[in-house]
Amino acid sequence: MKRRLYNNLIRLFLVSIYAIFISGILKVTLLEVVGFKPPINERSFWISYLILFNLNTEFNYYLDKYLNNHLPWFFNNTKRVILQFSCMILSTLIIIGIPFVIWYIKIGQSLSYPISTVILFITFLIFLLNFMGIPVAINFHRQMQKYSLEVEQLKREKLKADYKVLQNQVDPHFLFNNFNVLIAEISYNPDKAIEFTRKLSKVYRYVLQSKNHDLIEVDQELQFIKSYIYLHQVRIGNALNFSLNVSDAALNKQLPPLTLQILVENAIKHNIANDKNPLNVSIQSCDDNTLIVKNNLNPKSELHSTFTGLSNIKSRYELLKKEGFSVEQNLSHFTVRIPLIEE
Repeated sequence: MKRRLYNNLIRLFLVSIYAIFISGILKVTLLEVVGFKPPINERSFWISYLILFNLNTEFNYYLDKYLNNHLPWFFNNTKRVILQFSCMILSTLIIIGIPFVIWYIKIGQSLSYPISTVILFITFLIFLLNFMGIPVAINFHRQMQKYSLEVEQLKREKLKADYKVLQNQVDPHFLFNNFNVLIAEISYNPDKAIEFTRKLSKVYRYVLQSKNHDLIEVDQELQFIKSYIYLHQVRIGNALNFSLNVSDAALNKQLPPLTLQILVENAIKHNIANDKNPLNVSIQSCDDNTLIVKNNLNPKSELHSTFTGLSNIKSRYELLKKEGFSVEQNLSHFTVRIPLIEE
């Protein structure tokens, strides 16, 4: 309460200083030229002007606060500008212009020059718009920053939610399929079943740990992908071929976790993989700052893609302010370029 009162007094003081300064300029430069004669004594006229100027400024100050709640800058800038400055002009006409004109008419005073009242009003209006324009501009900047931060936060929260959904998607069918494979391997190949269990454990450990990281080293992601591919190869057999060729320099760079898993999973999910139509997936470094994930195309005709995984990866790179993520598709291959990030 005290803080608000203090701020109001400071604002009234500054407005009064500004009004006195402007009135001095008008008196010296303009009013003597147009022959303006106040309808009351000069001191009473300028005191009245000072009061009305403060009243007009306060009206526009609270108008600005009201519009912040009911018509924020972020949603309709054009409408806000038109409405706010129209109200400024109208309030100046009503609070400052009309009272003095009525005052003149009431006491039967005449003007040395008929245009003087108009000039006086326009001058007051110009100075008021300049004065009010400063806090309005500051408020506009603050409002835009506030809403930009809120939108950015909402994007991050949505992305985190989408990311968790993608992480959870690794669980159900993938888990059940691998348990079935594991049961079969235990019966026919116990040694291979042990290795399969180790790889499965590595995959889920990585998925759980990745929830705590925005970025992870390429080397760690590739170790995870090797285990992930191995599980699918045990299930699919020779129908899935995987090649890896990444430079040592690229291994030390970073990327969003599970990026490669999403791309490999999409390739397996959306393409036929059998002895007649093997699926070939490759990961290689184009240079030390880019990975290329590529697979041949033999799409499953009945499967419809929502592109959720690709959209998530793209959004994560946008939030990281990192350009270079791209998707290319032709008749034979599907290729994704992934920009790498310095530590």
